[in-house]
Amino acid sequence: MGTFDTENDPINNINRFILNLKVKFFMWHKNRPYFLKGVALLFILVMFLFTQYDVTFEIVKKPASTESEETIRTKKVLKLQEILDPKFPILLDLDGIRDPNPVNVEEYKEKLFKENMFNTWESDRTPLNRRLKDTRTRRCIERSQSYIPVSEMQTISVVFIFVDECLSVLLRSIISIINTVPARVLKDIVLVDDFSHKVEVGKRLEEEIQIFEGIVKLIRHKERSGLMVARTTGAQHATGDVVVFLDSHIEASPGWVEPILDRISRNRRTVIQPNIPAIDFNTFEFIDDVNDTPSAHSVMGGFSWDMVFRWKSLPEREVKRRHGDNSMEVLSPTMAGGLFAMDRKYFFEIGAYDLGMDIWGSENLEISFRIWMCGGILEINPCSTIAHVYRKTFPYSSKKDVGLKNGKRLAEVWLDEYKDFFYQISPPAKNVDMGDISERVELRNRLKCKSFKWYIDNVYPDMSVPSRDYLAHGEIRNMGERNRCVDNLGEWKPPGRMGMYTCHGQGGSQYWQFIKETNEIKQSQNYEYCLDAVAADQIQLAQCHGQKGNQYWSMTSIGEIKTGSGSCLGHDGKYLKISSCDGSANQRWNWGFVFTRP
Repeated sequence: MGTFDTENDPINNINRFILNLKVKFFMWHKNRPYFLKGVALLFILVMFLFTQYDVTFEIVKKPASTESEETIRTKKVLKLQEILDPKFPILLDLDGIRDPNPVNVEEYKEKLFKENMFNTWESDRTPLNRRLKDTRTRRCIERSQSYIPVSEMQTISVVFIFVDECLSVLLRSIISIINTVPARVLKDIVLVDDFSHKVEVGKRLEEEIQIFEGIVKLIRHKERSGLMVARTTGAQHATGDVVVFLDSHIEASPGWVEPILDRISRNRRTVIQPNIPAIDFNTFEFIDDVNDTPSAHSVMGGFSWDMVFRWKSLPEREVKRRHGDNSMEVLSPTMAGGLFAMDRKYFFEIGAYDLGMDIWGSENLEISFRIWMCGGILEINPCSTIAHVYRKTFPYSSKKDVGLKNGKRLAEVWLDEYKDFFYQISPPAKNVDMGDISERVELRNRLKCKSFKWYIDNVYPDMSVPSRDYLAHGEIRNMGERNRCVDNLGEWKPPGRMGMYTCHGQGGSQYWQFIKETNEIKQSQNYEYCLDAVAADQIQLAQCHGQKGNQYWSMTSIGEIKTGSGSCLGHDGKYLKISSCDGSANQRWNWGFVFTRP
C-alpha cells in the first residue's frame, strides 16, 4: 500500500483540529456558569461520537478551467464593454479630488485650467464613456472588407505614459480604447506614471482601475525619467504582439485599430501613425478635419533643421502615388510621435528609444529617421482616427538644455554631414554635453542603416536643404539698435510678418542665410520660405520662388540690405519695413558671418 503522509492527510488534519477544539473547550469551561458548562460538555460529547466512527470527507476541488487564457481575457473585455456601454453615460465621482463648493466658480475653473492647460471643469463633466462618431469615409469602409479577419489579427498592448494628468481625461482615454477595440484583440493597457504628485492620479487612480479586472496595469516610476524611458518601460511590461503608444489625453474613433493591424500583418516593419484630429481644449468637442487640424488626407510629417517636427502639405509626388484615393496610406518622412503603433518585438529590434535623451524632444525625429534608414516604413493611415486634446501650452517645464542635448545626439548619430545645418541654426548646441552615444552609433552599424543622404534623396526629396554657397549667414543685427535682431517672432511659415527682437544668440528664429545664387534671404526654421517685401510695411515670409522680384535682395559695403527696386530694409521698432535709403543706422545691418561684400 505504500507510505501514508499523516502530516499532509486532509482527514488527519481535520481530526487534529477537532481534538484541539476539545482541549480548548475543556480549558474554557472552568469557573464558568453551569449552563455554559452544559453546552461545553454537550459539544465535547458530539465531538467524541464524531471521532469514534469512520467519517469520510470528500474534498471537492473546483475543476481547473479548460478555457484558454485568450478566452478568459476576451470574456473580461466583453464584460467591460457591456458595463462601459456609451448608452449609459458615466461621470467621474469628483469627491475628494475637486472642491465641491468653490467660493468663486470662475476663478476655480481658471485654476484648474492652468493646472492642465485645458478646460478641466468641462472634462470632469463629460461622460467618461462617450463615443466619438465614426469618421471613416465610404472608401475606408470599403477597404475594411479586405482586412484580415479579427479572429486572425494580432493582439495589441496600449501604452499610456503620464505625469500629473487630469483623472477624467486619463480614464476617458482608457475607456475609449476598451470600447473601440475588438475584445479578442486587446491584450492589455499599460499605464506608466512618470513620477506624478497629484492626489487624483495617486491612490484614487489605483481604486478607479480596479474595475478593469487586470486588463489595465499601472507602473509607477520613483523619479522623473522622461518620455523615452517611460515608454520603453511600458513596452517592456506590454504583452501584445503590437504596441500602441498614445498620449494620455485622447479618444479613439470606431474602427481605428483594424487598419493598423492589417498593415502591420502584411509587413511587420511598418510603423503607423493614425489620423489625429483635435478635441477642443476648451469645449471638449470633437473637431473633425478642420483647417487648423492635421488631416491624414492632406499632410505628412516633416522637420526643420533645428530638429523640430513640422506638418507639411503633401507633395505632388505623393498625391500622384495615391491616385486621388484619400483612404490610401501616406508615406511620411517623420511622425509627430505622440501616437503610433508598431510590432512590439520590432520596436526593440531597431533600438526602442534613445535612452540617453532627456524628458522629451527630437525623439520622434530620431525614431523616424531610424525607421526609414534601417529598413522600415513609416505611414499615416487615414482610415484610423484617434482624436487628441491639443493643449493650449504645456503645463510643465523641463531643463533648459534638453532640446539642444537631444538634438545634438540625433545629429551626431544620424545626420552625417548634414549635421552642419543643425549647428548653424542651433550654435549653443556645440557646447552642450550630449553624453555617450557609442551605443547608438554601434546600433546604427549593427543594423546596417543607410546614410542620411539616402534618406533625403529617397524618402524626403522635397526637403529644402540649406545652401552651402551663401554670401552671409547667422543673425542680422541692427546697427541703430545694437541689441536687436531680425526675428520671425514665432511665425515660421507664411504669411508670418517679420520683425525685431532682442538678440539672443541661439540661432533658430534669428538665423538667416543670404543665398549667393539667387540673392534670396532664407529663414532657418524652414528653408522653403524667403523674406518677401510684399509692401513697404509688410515684410513677410513667402514660399521661395527664385523669380527675384520681391524676394531679391542685395548688400552694400556699409551694411544696407536693398530690394531689387533700390529701397532699404529698416524697421519701425517692432516690424521690418522698407523705405528710401537714407544711410541711417536703422537701415544698416551686421550679419553674423559675412564671406564676401559686393
